Amino acid sequence: MDFRRIEVIFLIVFFSLDIFLFLSFRNSQQLVSSTSTNTSTVTEMRKRNISFGTLDTKGGNAYYLGSQPDDSLAQNVNKLRNQEVQYDEENHKITSSLNSSISVTTSDRQKVMDKFIKKESNVLFGKDYKYAPQLSTSSQMVYVGTGPLGEVYDKTNQLTFTIESGRVVSYTQTHVRSMIILHERQAIKSEKDVITNLYANSEIPNNSKISYANLAYTKLLVAKDSTIYIPVWFVTIKNKDSKVSSIKKVNAFTGNIIKNSTNGDSNYNAQ
Repeated sequence: MDFRRIEVIFLIVFFSLDIFLFLSFRNSQQLVSSTSTNTSTVTEMRKRNISFGTLDTKGGNAYYLGSQPDDSLAQNVNKLRNQEVQYDEENHKITSSLNSSISVTTSDRQKVMDKFIKKESNVLFGKDYKYAPQLSTSSQMVYVGTGPLGEVYDKTNQLTFTIESGRVVSYTQTHVRSMIILHERQAIKSEKDVITNLYANSEIPNNSKISYANLAYTKLLVAKDSTIYIPVWFVTIKNKDSKVSSIKKVNAFTGNIIKNSTNGDSNYNAQ
């Protein structure tokens, strides 16, 4: 691809990003405005039997990131062994059924699969992924793309193993080779800001536990085949009575609660 074409593509991406940012301020259906919080909110949460650890007050910085369609999986799929593999060209995704399933238990499955993905004939680019317990369930192990700029909690850069009767039988994989910084870094909301804002907006019920609060990038929109990612706080809340967990997502730049998925995929649900 010549430089001029790349330049035109990213001018279009920047323009699309500007339009989205403008419209997001006017779109009250998808985002709920953040609420100012203070120490008294934390005290009130504890009185209502909401459990959580020490909340980090440091905000930090993050970026708008972009990526181009990635054919690295298609180019290397012939390296895989002992599995039946199909490649989806439209979604740049591998679907694989293992010839020999892998026995795992609740206690050892991360160790077993961490070792499995290190071998290139088992999984392509395994070193580019990290296990994400927050997104995993008893029947699925989710590994997310990771790199110098952070983790990516998004189906465009994910490795997901399916478990049946205590055995890993198959997986799906998408991959993003590299991310490009689209805008200078910006300040983001702290963990404390996010948690107290969720509570103030009635998103954290009484008698619950905050199991995870992780910051990761997720897809915002696609413009001319280029994908734009933003930093999002993923907060897992577990009901102490029902033991059911759900994940709330918060825009790390604005502190706004994302009520609907920005990328068209279903929100993650934990068990």
